[in-house]
Amino acid sequence: MTLSGSAFSKLNRSLQLSEEERDRLFKKMIIEAPDPVHIWVFGFGSLMWKPGFVPIERHPALLRGFERRFNIWSTKGRGTEKHPGLTLCLEPAIYGRCKGIVYKISPKTRIRDLKYLWDREMTSGVYNPKWITVELDDGSELRTLTWVVNKFHSRYAGPRSAAEMAKIMAHSKGKYGTCRDYLVNTIKEMAKIGECDPKLNEVLELIENNSSLS
Repeated sequence: MTLSGSAFSKLNRSLQLSEEERDRLFKKMIIEAPDPVHIWVFGFGSLMWKPGFVPIERHPALLRGFERRFNIWSTKGRGTEKHPGLTLCLEPAIYGRCKGIVYKISPKTRIRDLKYLWDREMTSGVYNPKWITVELDDGSELRTLTWVVNKFHSRYAGPRSAAEMAKIMAHSKGKYGTCRDYLVNTIKEMAKIGECDPKLNEVLELIENNSSLS
């Protein structure tokens, strides 16, 4: 699926969650928390290298039943309406696995930190907040908050080939930087915790070595 700049402009205007809806979902998330004081958050993308808050604990963690995918259109952070980029999401997958970083939020700053994360992740409704179970390296399990893609949202780009991804990501740049840098940081952070996605490496290689993409 490819959308024109005018179509993305309409999406930006129409697919923002209202403040009332965001507040309702925030309260629902707190009510459903396994422990409303001691809260963990699972990062699979930019949260791995830029959480935006000061955690009191940080650990590699494995999430089963989901996969990390560049399947969301970005028209602000890593792209524009004219040249949209692709950013990461979590997608359910029966035999999937995703290793990321789990953070423990300080009880003293939990409301402030969670509201920061809410402002960061819950603007358009492309993500659904979800409490999930992750495994730590020592075999223990934690219930943690994360964000799972809403596949019915218009910003869901869906899967595409490495060549298609490279063509999109080579040119995309938004207020937080380039899509290429986002991809590079993702690959680097995954490597630090022993993870490798051959398709992401292929996308980066295509961007770096194909002059026609630049």
